[in-house]
Amino acid sequence: MTIYLGLDCGGSSSRAMALDHNGQVVHQGQAGSANLVSTPERRLRSNLLQATRECPNADFICGCFAGLMTDADRHRAEGYLATLFPKARVHAEPDYAAAYSASEDGTDICVIAGTGSLVCSRINGAMVKSGGRGYMLGDEGSAFQFGRAALLEYFRNPAEASETFKETLTKLFESRQENAIISRLYQLPSPQSALAKLAKPLGHDAKEGRIYALELIAKHIEPLAKVVASHAARCFPDAKSLKITLAGGLWQNAPQFRDAFSKVLEEELPRMNLDVHRIVKPPVFGAVMLAKEMAHVN
Repeated sequence: MTIYLGLDCGGSSSRAMALDHNGQVVHQGQAGSANLVSTPERRLRSNLLQATRECPNADFICGCFAGLMTDADRHRAEGYLATLFPKARVHAEPDYAAAYSASEDGTDICVIAGTGSLVCSRINGAMVKSGGRGYMLGDEGSAFQFGRAALLEYFRNPAEASETFKETLTKLFESRQENAIISRLYQLPSPQSALAKLAKPLGHDAKEGRIYALELIAKHIEPLAKVVASHAARCFPDAKSLKITLAGGLWQNAPQFRDAFSKVLEEELPRMNLDVHRIVKPPVFGAVMLAKEMAHVN
């Protein structure tokens, strides 16, 4: 029985799914981050092991990793996978390939916004991306950027934030006081992941109609929409319509994120017929589909 295993390895969590030749799910697993750039190697290996624990011996494996940017990164990632499943054929791709492959048929552009952000398309069989660059140099409209902005706004005027937002601060940083939060933040192994978790309570405050939250969403979604508009002009210069899939945890937090994004994108592409919708299948399913494609490649 042939087993196809896919892994979606992001900056906050890693997920694994395996299907047999009949399309039946034979394994699902989850663990912490496995970002090739920001996750320490020991933790990365441990998280991959945890996500695939008790998985049947796989024949074809595709791991889609955040932080995979060079051939050296790909070789390193494939080495991790080969260690776990020595008899399998393994392949590694950037994490955005999984999200695109899980998107609805006919998708032109996949807009991924989780801890980080990235825009991608498949053109003539090859993945083409825009944006990204990580939290220090880009990741426009990412949960990290929203969380950072929300925390700074909280420092300026804590009375604007809801009790839900403040409870999240206590859970993440064990305090609601600025100095204690900053001290705790810089001690964390992944500060960007912690800040990204503030996007959810920010969305909660936006749903409540709190002005500060609505203004922050409108301000910080605009750069991401501009990246998409630039990507569309580069990759689909003659298109009259575009099908856009939104993937990543940001879009699940509140409809205000999607609404603000669509509004700015319509302003950037006024003559384009836009079909913007959220992804239905999880990106890890796309990784499994890429593993299945390996079986047909010599």
